[in-house]
Amino acid sequence: MTNRPKLVVFDMDGTLINGRLIEVISKKYGIFDKVIAIQSDKTLQGYRKTELIASLLKGVRASEIVEAIDSIPFMNNADKIVSWFKRNGYVTGIITDSYTIAANVIASKLDTDFFAANELILKDGIVTGEVKMPLGWEKINCSCKISICKRYHLNHYSNKYGVSNEDTIAIGDTRGDICMIKQAGLGIAFMPKDPDIIKQSRNIISNPDLNEILNYM
Repeated sequence: MTNRPKLVVFDMDGTLINGRLIEVISKKYGIFDKVIAIQSDKTLQGYRKTELIASLLKGVRASEIVEAIDSIPFMNNADKIVSWFKRNGYVTGIITDSYTIAANVIASKLDTDFFAANELILKDGIVTGEVKMPLGWEKINCSCKISICKRYHLNHYSNKYGVSNEDTIAIGDTRGDICMIKQAGLGIAFMPKDPDIIKQSRNIISNPDLNEILNYM
């Protein structure tokens, strides 16, 4: 291993955890079909979908979101792979289009160095239906148009920690992860969920075991 600073970023839902927070919450509150309809609407930009889904969560307690994320198991060997990267000198992080409430739980359990996510606005511990989105695509003309441009935030954290792009790794599973997977020195599609990410990824892991990342090191 070299002494140069290195960085690895993970998507959260479907990558570090074996499930998706919004599915758990929406099923509990009987809004699953509405969430699916928003997610499937090809006329909406990604960030707009995030706004609409957040509006459906109005009235949910923050504590219930924590309970929901706690109910989702980690992906196989999530803790081991994060520990491996930390032992080998990597800055570790999570970049997710989920919510800070949930990402904070996962980041704390895995002891990652940072996380970036959408922030649900709360009043007295209850979701108002509004959301603060990190965006970023508008600053670099990225075509993703989602609530958190993962390429922008990969670049942000690599600059923050003094890591060259060739020493970055990005792992994700959906269309929203494509821009960071293509940007990173090593991009890996993990258990990819749609044809677009398969088509645009050179490195693909089809087995639900994060230790397989080591095959690319």
